[in-house]
Amino acid sequence: MSAAATICYDPYSYELDADPYPTYRRMQDHAPVYYNERHDFYALTRFRDCHDAFVDFETYSSAYGTVLELMHGEPFEVPMIIFMDPPRQTRVRNLVSKAFTPRQIGALEPAIRTIAARYLDALVGAGSADFVKEFTAKLPMDVISTLLGIPESDRDHVRRASNRILHREPGNPMPPPDALEAQGTLMDYFGAALAERRARPRDDIMTLLMTAELQGADGKRECLDDVELPAFFNLLATAGNETVTKLLATAFYWLAEFPVEREALVEDPSLVANAVEEFLRFDPPSHYQGRTLTREVTLHGTSMPAGARIAIVNGASGRDPRQFRDPDRLDVRRQIDLHLGFGFGRHICLGASLARLESRIALEEFLRRFPRYRVAGVERMHSSNVRGLSGLMLQY
Repeated sequence: MSAAATICYDPYSYELDADPYPTYRRMQDHAPVYYNERHDFYALTRFRDCHDAFVDFETYSSAYGTVLELMHGEPFEVPMIIFMDPPRQTRVRNLVSKAFTPRQIGALEPAIRTIAARYLDALVGAGSADFVKEFTAKLPMDVISTLLGIPESDRDHVRRASNRILHREPGNPMPPPDALEAQGTLMDYFGAALAERRARPRDDIMTLLMTAELQGADGKRECLDDVELPAFFNLLATAGNETVTKLLATAFYWLAEFPVEREALVEDPSLVANAVEEFLRFDPPSHYQGRTLTREVTLHGTSMPAGARIAIVNGASGRDPRQFRDPDRLDVRRQIDLHLGFGFGRHICLGASLARLESRIALEEFLRRFPRYRVAGVERMHSSNVRGLSGLMLQY
């Protein structure tokens, strides 16, 4: 039996989710175009193949969805920016990017640092705590809620719903009833918030995007409609929460596993910004992005037909030894020209600069208060394309 024939890559497997990297390496070496017959999709894991697929949006389309279990050969019904291709995607992205300019993001640093300090100060002296529950799940939710205008009383409700949307049961790729219910809950919530802002505009992203205009394909001015707006707010609340929540908990976990690297950050906090990039390479929150082929593609001797579902496994790309030397070693000083932790190309994460800022500040403040700690227990969340911890008990 060939080495390729022994590989089993199933993004819905809890066993794989525990540590996918050995499987990723075998795929890169022996099945760079991997076909999963049971779920009928192809997977790309080498850095260059993932990079090129992200760039070639005309061949690798997002319009049919980006999560494998929700891609069924028809254009996605929800008009959300991650489910669009250019030119529509470009026009909408240019509009919503007005809320994420470098100046606006940079101005958030004092507020983010204050929020982080408040949560972390409350844990000093406790001896142990679940840092997901008490910190990493709270900080990004507060930040994105401040931008969107979600009141403090609603934030736990929105966070719990976004977590439920991503959850998958063992061996079942389809969203469970609870996830579908949570999706409806958030859409209803943001629909009501939109109606409230139409009556009473505020100084927040919801109001900004409600009133912003973009130039349509026919040259006429147009606005996002009452379906697109709640869908985008839903995306911001879910992605803005999950990305940083998982990135930070993963970083804390790996720093305990690599204490020399942790000591380097404690001694020289100026390394933290670079360390964030290393965490995104080493173990990013988002592990694959789904695409649908618009034409037949032959890669590494394997033909993938038009209409095939593709998993661009960017989580594997950061451990590709063809791109990164000694890729399984965490190195906070590593110089990284490019990684795919936030995707790449037209669909690179819109909130990447905000996620980087939050993560840098959180790590600086965390290590200032907790330079020595050990991991006492972990609990993993399970989703097909997001990997991370739902619980991280630390003793200090």
